[in-house]
Amino acid sequence: SLAAILLLSHNYFVQSISSDKDGNDIRKLFQKEDKKGLFYIYEWPNEFDDLWPPADHAISDRSGYSHEFRENNGAGSILDANVGLFNTWQFSLYRNVMSRLRVSEYRTRDPEKAISFIIPFDLGVHSYIDHFDGHPRLASPHGWAAGYFLINGSKDKKLWWKNHGHDHFIIFSITAYQMVGIGVKVFFMQICQNCSTITIETSPTRTAIKGRTRKHWYAAPYPSSFHWYEGIKELPWEMTPTAPKRTLLALIIGSVRTSQPTTSNLRKLLYTQCTAEPEACQWHKTAHSCSGVVNATKEMLQLRQAKFCPAPPGDSITRKSLFDSLVAGCVPVLFSKASLVQYSWHLSEEDVNNVTVYIPMKTINDEEKNFLEILRSIPQKELRRKQRAIAEIAPRLQYAVVPKRIGNGSDGATWKPPFQDAAAVIIDKIRDRQTVEPIGGFTDEELLKLVNEQNYIMDTHEDYAPMRSDKTKNMQDKAEIAKGVKGISKILTSETILYPDIKALELSSFFIPKSVFRDTDIVEYRNGQMTYITGSKQKSTLEHQVVDSSTLNLHSNRSSIINKKKHVNDGPLVPFEP
Repeated sequence: SLAAILLLSHNYFVQSISSDKDGNDIRKLFQKEDKKGLFYIYEWPNEFDDLWPPADHAISDRSGYSHEFRENNGAGSILDANVGLFNTWQFSLYRNVMSRLRVSEYRTRDPEKAISFIIPFDLGVHSYIDHFDGHPRLASPHGWAAGYFLINGSKDKKLWWKNHGHDHFIIFSITAYQMVGIGVKVFFMQICQNCSTITIETSPTRTAIKGRTRKHWYAAPYPSSFHWYEGIKELPWEMTPTAPKRTLLALIIGSVRTSQPTTSNLRKLLYTQCTAEPEACQWHKTAHSCSGVVNATKEMLQLRQAKFCPAPPGDSITRKSLFDSLVAGCVPVLFSKASLVQYSWHLSEEDVNNVTVYIPMKTINDEEKNFLEILRSIPQKELRRKQRAIAEIAPRLQYAVVPKRIGNGSDGATWKPPFQDAAAVIIDKIRDRQTVEPIGGFTDEELLKLVNEQNYIMDTHEDYAPMRSDKTKNMQDKAEIAKGVKGISKILTSETILYPDIKALELSSFFIPKSVFRDTDIVEYRNGQMTYITGSKQKSTLEHQVVDSSTLNLHSNRSSIINKKKHVNDGPLVPFEP
């Protein structure tokens, strides 16, 4: 059963973390390979790859998703053909990168020739929105099925077991801090513990939060709304005589409110200062939603008319508009250096200093300085130097759009843009054996140390002040924090997920977020079919009923299984019979 397979795979990975099935040291095996080579993409069902709501489905009014995002391999529908402005979703990293991986000259169809392996599972988006109507959630119902398929159901399953996933990559389109939902943790902690992860935001230690995996989590730029494509007439970052004059001192696009009290306070102060001088500064308010700038052509083009673009943190340290600004040639104003220095694949610390202005958050929140006066004090010569530096690095911060005539690579066609873009940087890193360090994965002791370091930085470092709800909060004892970490405890203690027998899958150590099981969700892939469950709230626990779905597929109409949507409160999952 799936339960037994997950348990065996988890124990096998933990106990044999640095040796292959024949007992050979993985480090030695990897050292025999060339430094750079080819990569292989698993041949999986489309249901794991395309997890955005179908174009003909109605979207929930609570969703931050729009069908406008789907076109052009995730770049979205085009808004301004001249400068390559598209309706791009901030969580489209997977689609933008996978479209390039599929047509890369470094892709091989022969797994024996590959040194790196790509798992084509859009886990991040699937855990963020429902794949039928875009309803928000923090869970990945396909996590179980994808895990089973990877290690047991795929024709390529032997590739996984060869090096226990140490040479595998997965693209996670949301932030490392959102690796929290049920199904997501199962996939990472029980299956993909040794995978290297590419995400839009990583942790201070460039590793999984709370020590939940044994490899690095690397940050890749949020997909900007500006893309190079074959029909582009003018590069948005170039300083040419025909480019718009930058007459506006500062431009901010975004909401005033965030989920973080500290950053909300910062934004309110910036908003007050900005709106007090409309000739110098403009703030285009958007809803606190991922779809806040859909079809906002005029506002997005104005990024090319502003000198400075303040990028206050939002729900997390970084935001998509930071990359929109850079690719449009506007100098970002950072209030946390971590907003950009985490993208070490694409930017050096010197690059960050060359293309940004840094104003510590306390300068605004505590010292009550006016950010517009600070920007006015920057010499014109310094501004021009930063604009020239942006023009040099901007190409590698955007994702070029694969022409429709090339297709998805199924016929063997290859393509690349005329210069190195963000996807090309990622491809180079995937092909590099040094990227998968530590080759044998972090040890338990190293994970504990990293968790301590994460917590210390998050609690004390100036760069992460925006994510602290109470900046005066006393520090907790780091040893106590480490002891209580969920990810570590599942590896080191008796809290490890239990499987009492081969028939019952015990998930009592997980907690279900609100509104996860609204209708039906996939929990098992067995004998070529999906098994669904329905949820109902009874006596503060979640009872499960297995529904026979032998005649259903992943895109079945869920109303045929259950007509009434059921919302549940937080509570532990109880065992159920597969």
